Amino acid sequence: MRVMIVSALTLLRAFGRDRAVVALAFVAPLTFFSLLGLFYRHLDAPEGMRFRIAIVSPQSGASEPLVAALVARSGGRLDVRRADRSTERDGVITIDDAFDAHSPAVNIESLAPLPGIGDALRQLVAAASADAFAADNPCVMVTDSTVEGRLLRRNAAAIPVMFILFALSSLAGRGMGDDETGLAERLRSLGISRSRRTFARVIAMATIAAVQMGMTLAFAILVFGVTPISPLGLVAASLASAVACASFVVALTECCATRARFAAVAPVVTLAFAGLGGSMIPVEMLPRSLAWPSQWMFTGWSIRACGAALDGKPWLGSVALLLGFTVVMLVVASAAGRRSPFR
Repeated sequence: MRVMIVSALTLLRAFGRDRAVVALAFVAPLTFFSLLGLFYRHLDAPEGMRFRIAIVSPQSGASEPLVAALVARSGGRLDVRRADRSTERDGVITIDDAFDAHSPAVNIESLAPLPGIGDALRQLVAAASADAFAADNPCVMVTDSTVEGRLLRRNAAAIPVMFILFALSSLAGRGMGDDETGLAERLRSLGISRSRRTFARVIAMATIAAVQMGMTLAFAILVFGVTPISPLGLVAASLASAVACASFVVALTECCATRARFAAVAPVVTLAFAGLGGSMIPVEMLPRSLAWPSQWMFTGWSIRACGAALDGKPWLGSVALLLGFTVVMLVVASAAGRRSPFR
C-alpha cells in the first residue's frame, strides 16, 4: 500500500510540475465547452444567426416598390439591404433593369452553406410582392440560381483537414517515441542532421496528408456528385493544405520537445485549429466573436481555398497564404530543433 501511495504521489508531483499540461488538463475542457455553448446559444437566439441578403437592382423604375417592401421586411433571421454583388452576403435577390408589370422577374441565389435559405428568400419575395403591388397584383416570377449541395461541398473541404491533423499528430507522437528510444542518436551517428530529418518528416507527412485529402475529395466527387468547378485550383489547394498541415505538426513536435508534452498539447491544439478554423462547425454559423479567428488560421485558409476551387471562386490568395505559412513553420521547426535534446 505504501508503495502505491508513493507512486501515486510521484506521478501527481510530475504532473504538477508541468504547468502547460496542468493548464491544458483543466482549462481546455472549459474552453471547448464555451465554444460549443456560445455556438448553440447563438443558434437558438431569435436574432443570433442572421443571414445578410443583398438586393441588386436599378436605382429607379418599376422595381422600387418591391425593393422598398423587401427592405421593410428585413428583420429576424434576414438582414435585407440594397447592395452590389461585390458585397459579402449570404444571399442575393437580383431584379433586372427590365422589371415591369409585364415582366416582373426576380432571381434569387443562396450563398449560405445551409439549406432552406432559398425557400426563405422565395417566401420573402412573395410577401414583399403582395405588400408592394396589392392594387395591381402582378405575379412576380422567381427563378433560383442557387448551386445545390453547398453544405455538402463545404464539408468535403472541411472534414479532411481535421482528420489530417489527427493522423499526423499520431504519426508525430510515434516518431518522438522512436527518438527517445535511440533512433535520433543512430541517425545522427550516420551523419543525418536534425534539419534533414525535419524536412524528411515534412515530406512524408505531406504525402500522407495529400493522399487523405485526395481520397476524401474523390469520394465526395464519385459518390456524392460534388463536382469541382476549378479542378486545377482544387489540386493546388489540396497540395498546399497538405504541406501546411505537415509543417505545422512538425513545428509543434519540435516546440514540445518531449513526447509526454506533445501528447498533452497536440489534441487540444488540433481541436482548437479544427474548431475555430471551420472544420467542425461552419464559420458562417458561429458568432462573430468565434468566427473572426478563422481568417488568421491555416485551417481556415485550407477550407476556404478548397471550397473556393469547388465553387469556382478565386482561390489563389488562400493558397499563397498556405505556402507562406508553410515557410514560417519550417523556420520555427528548424529553430526549435536546435534546442531539442535529440539533435
